Amino acid sequence: MVSNMLETFRTTQSSKIKKLKILYNLIRKHASITVEELLAATGMKPATCARLLDELSKNDLITSNELGVSTGGRKPILYRINPEKAYLIGIEVTNIYSTIVLTDLNLKELGHKKIQMRKQVSMYETLDMFTAQLLDLLAEQGKAIADILGIGISIDDALDQISENSDVTPHDIEHYLASKIPTYITVGSGVNFAALAEYRLHYWQTSERFLLTTVDVEIRSAEIVGGIVASGQSRMTNAFGHTIIDTNGSRCYCGSYGCLHTYSSLSAIKAKIGHELKQGKPSILSELVTNPDDIDYFTIFQALEKGDPMCHDTLKNAAYYYGIALSNLILMTQPDTVVCGGTLVPKGTFFEDVKRITEERLKAFPKIKTTIYPAKESYEIVAQGAGGMVLEQFLR
Repeated sequence: MVSNMLETFRTTQSSKIKKLKILYNLIRKHASITVEELLAATGMKPATCARLLDELSKNDLITSNELGVSTGGRKPILYRINPEKAYLIGIEVTNIYSTIVLTDLNLKELGHKKIQMRKQVSMYETLDMFTAQLLDLLAEQGKAIADILGIGISIDDALDQISENSDVTPHDIEHYLASKIPTYITVGSGVNFAALAEYRLHYWQTSERFLLTTVDVEIRSAEIVGGIVASGQSRMTNAFGHTIIDTNGSRCYCGSYGCLHTYSSLSAIKAKIGHELKQGKPSILSELVTNPDDIDYFTIFQALEKGDPMCHDTLKNAAYYYGIALSNLILMTQPDTVVCGGTLVPKGTFFEDVKRITEERLKAFPKIKTTIYPAKESYEIVAQGAGGMVLEQFLR
C-alpha cells in the first residue's frame, strides 16, 4: 500500500512537507547518509532534522538499521530510503516493440513485459492492451494497483503517429489510463525519461549539468540541470537533429537544408547505403539482399558485423557530422557530463569517432570541462525513466 505521506508530497506544499522532501531526496541521492551529513547539506537545526527524520521513519519511507564507519566515537547511523514502500510502472511505446517495466523507488527493475505492436489499431485500443499487460505484470510480481505510486508513459513514437491526425492530447491519454487504473499518470518524451534514468542511476552524485543525446530514426537530446529535467513536454526534443550542419546539404523533411538528421540518423544512413548499392559499389549487402530496396536496419548492422567497408565508411561519415553537431551543442549548453545513447552508439566505431571528433573541436576551449560517455547498456532505460518521472513529480 502506497504511503499516505508520499501522496501528501504531491498534493501539499507546506513548509514542513518541503523540508521532508528535501531530506528524503538527499537520502535517496546519496544511497546512505548520516545525520551530520544531512545537517551540513541542509543547514537545519539538529532538533528539526531529528524530528523530521523520525516522521519519515514512522511512515516507513526511510530505514536506519545500519551503522557507518566510526571516526573515533560511536559508529554513526546510516539512513537509506525504503525502496519497496511503493512501486513504479514505466511504459515505452515504439512502433515495433513496446516495454512495460515494474521498478522499486530506486529504479531497480523487478519485472518487465515486451510487447510486439500490432498495426492499424486506435490509440485507445493500444492503451487497453497496455492496461491488460500491466495488470498481468503486477499479478506475476505479486503486486496490486494499491502498491503502485504511478505510471509514466513515453509517447515519442507510436502514440504520436496514432494520434497525429486526431485531437488526442497527452491529457486525454492520462485521463483514459487513470479511468482504467486509478493511480497517478504522467505522459512525456522518451528521451527525457532516458536522460532521467541514466542520470539517477549513474551520474546523480557527480553531475550538475547533464546532457543526453540519442541517435535512432530521430536524433534527440535532453538536459538535466541541478537534478531537474530542463527539457519539458512543451519543448521539441528532436531539435538537436534539426540543427543545420551544412546549408548546402540535402533537404530535410522539416523543409530546411543540411540538418544533422540528413547525415546521421538511421534513415539517412539507410538511404545513403541504398543509393551507393544502386550505383554499383561493392558491399557484403549484395549477398544479403537481391534488391537494394529490401535493405533494412538489421541487414546493415549484419553487414557491419561482417566488416563491410561501405557500411563502415557510411557510419564513420555519420559519426563525423554527429561529432560536429555535438561539439556545437556542448559549446552552447556547457554540460559537465554528456551521455550518447541510441541504436548507433554501440555499432562499429561510431561512439569512438563521435567522441574523438567532439573532443578535437573542443580543444580550442580549455575552460569547458565536459566528459563524454556511451550510454549504459539497458534496453529498458526509457521505461525505467518513465516510471522514475512519477517519483520526480511527487518530490518536485
